[in-house]
Amino acid sequence: MKKILIAGWGIGYPEGGGVQWFGMQYVAGLRALGLEVFWLDLLGSDRVEEHGLTPEAMIDLFRPQFDRFGLGDRWVVRYEDKISTRFFGMTEARLHGLCTDCDLLINLSGHLQDDELLRRIKRRAYFDLDPGFTQIWAHQVNMRLERFNLFFTVGLNVGRPEFAIPTRGIAWQPFVPPVSLVDWPVQTQAPSLPFTTVGQWRGEFASWENQYYGPKSDEFLKLIELPRKTSQPLELALLIHPTETEDIEKLQAHGWILKDPYQVACGIDGFQRYVQQSRGEFSVAKSAYVRLRTGWFSDRTVCYLASGRPALVQETGFGDHIPTGKGLLTFRTIDDAARGLDEIAANYEEHSIAARRIAEEVFAAPKVMHSIIARAGISV
Repeated sequence: MKKILIAGWGIGYPEGGGVQWFGMQYVAGLRALGLEVFWLDLLGSDRVEEHGLTPEAMIDLFRPQFDRFGLGDRWVVRYEDKISTRFFGMTEARLHGLCTDCDLLINLSGHLQDDELLRRIKRRAYFDLDPGFTQIWAHQVNMRLERFNLFFTVGLNVGRPEFAIPTRGIAWQPFVPPVSLVDWPVQTQAPSLPFTTVGQWRGEFASWENQYYGPKSDEFLKLIELPRKTSQPLELALLIHPTETEDIEKLQAHGWILKDPYQVACGIDGFQRYVQQSRGEFSVAKSAYVRLRTGWFSDRTVCYLASGRPALVQETGFGDHIPTGKGLLTFRTIDDAARGLDEIAANYEEHSIAARRIAEEVFAAPKVMHSIIARAGISV
């Protein structure tokens, strides 16, 4: 049986249900193909100190997910603080043996940087989850991308003529975020929440050729008047720091409903309930994704679609690759967004059915992961 090692994160974000779902979707897709999947979680002392817990306590909080997604004892946590590196779950020796024997490393955002582990692995795939930012940073800092021999990106346009950042000769292969349809069943009950989204207000930024590319907040503020242009309530479960009083007051004054994601969408189950109970998703993308036409698509949005909840999201260029118009709608301007919301509301059942169909046809985890491992030279 072929062995796949996924290096990512999740344990350091016990409240972040979306973060936890993200990695497990890859696990579910690969296991559905009959592959033996292993999870390497990279936990830093900063995450432990922020929560005031021990590494063991944080691992115990996440442990149910290893059982839920069939990992059994095929997981290891590499914990690093200022003094030492420790391993939990699988022993360090067993991890070294796995790295020597495994057929593919899926390194999410290149999070695993341990040279001793990387050199043991034959196929090392860097998975770019921040298209545009990643390619800019590759020109500005030493990301040591030469340590990898396969490159995948969720930016469907990276390397194409419409993408303006040179790729330094790296052949980025596009993929879409997977969703486990078994774990995200279609919802038949009427939604109890309005259009929602979950995420961070701030985030990465980058500069390229005197152009600044910022976080989601920049794009949301361009749409500040949207609640006044539609009859559909819009709820944002975004991590906005309490000190950002000006932005908070501005959003509330214009009719946006603000929720604390740690209260309404906490943990893996809380996040799922919040998505499933929503009428659909309305969200923007980070400015680099939009302005560079990266073709980025959200691993959160696929959860809405799989649940049969329509999505109206900002166009990043993915519309050239993914069917839109029914179930999944896009916008570029505030008027586009208002029309999209009204269209979904007027034909809700039709859009709900279409949303699930897109998830089945485009984002189903086994299909997405089969495409990836086939391009990595692994047969199933």
